[in-house]
Amino acid sequence: MHFSMADFFFVVNPRAANGKVGTKIWPQLRARLEASGTNFDFEMTTGRGDGIEIARLRRARNYKCYIAVGGDGTVNEMLNGLLSAGDTSPPVVSVFPVGSGNDFARMHHIPDRIDEWLRILLAFKTRRHNAGIVHYHDDSGIRRRRYFVNVAGLFYDAFVVKAVNGRTKPINSSIQYLAVAVKKLWAYRPAGAVIDWDEGRISGHFYSVNIGICQYSGGGMQFVPHADPSATQLAVTVARRMHPLRVLLSTPYFYNGKVARHRRVDCFHTEKLSIRPTDGAVHLETDGEFIGYAPCRFELARDAFRLVVP
Repeated sequence: MHFSMADFFFVVNPRAANGKVGTKIWPQLRARLEASGTNFDFEMTTGRGDGIEIARLRRARNYKCYIAVGGDGTVNEMLNGLLSAGDTSPPVVSVFPVGSGNDFARMHHIPDRIDEWLRILLAFKTRRHNAGIVHYHDDSGIRRRRYFVNVAGLFYDAFVVKAVNGRTKPINSSIQYLAVAVKKLWAYRPAGAVIDWDEGRISGHFYSVNIGICQYSGGGMQFVPHADPSATQLAVTVARRMHPLRVLLSTPYFYNGKVARHRRVDCFHTEKLSIRPTDGAVHLETDGEFIGYAPCRFELARDAFRLVVP
């Protein structure tokens, strides 16, 4: 396949992989790209949110493919920039996965070995991919809109993500993430809410609610094993309030894809979902980044982009 000058644009997060992207991984990848004759441009992010503006501005250049070098947060920022730029044609994207969780890459079996990954990129096989849209409130109470391409989480899930995002020492593995999640169990007070969707309503106090485009989050957990990135509906999992000890005993359900068998869990599909707090703050995260709070409303953006896949 022939590509012309600068067909690829890389959004590079140099702080990913505990800073190894900037010092080691990107220099190696860049050298391999140059040696292969691949035509590309790139830009480094300098802080949280940078990837959104970089991708939004570069969308006007209409590159054949936009690539995130980083973790799930970098993917999320790049896609938010691309999808909010006003161009109605679905962008083509890829990811070189070097984050702590890499749940988006896990879903699509995208490797992190340079030569193998580069062969996949240049083969340029793509598939249609949905995105989710959430309307929510930020810390200041201002209404916001955000895309997500993997999994959005509320209640305890987002409570943990907020704690992880606020750490001065980054999380470098799924084991570390699970350790933080277990430690925070006794500090969390389940919030109350009313959840409405196409065909139902439920109210009460909840342990977690997840809305999935893909299946994995939290470094390999499967809260939404029924998610499909090309489906016509969002995948939703609602876990009702549980004692911390019961949560610990339920841990295997969160990893083995059988969460729907848990007696305090409901899994379903819907085109739209809304959550209104009734008692306490309901935290919200998308693709592993804490962004704000409910009340919030979710909807599906079908075929929002195309993903380069193996």
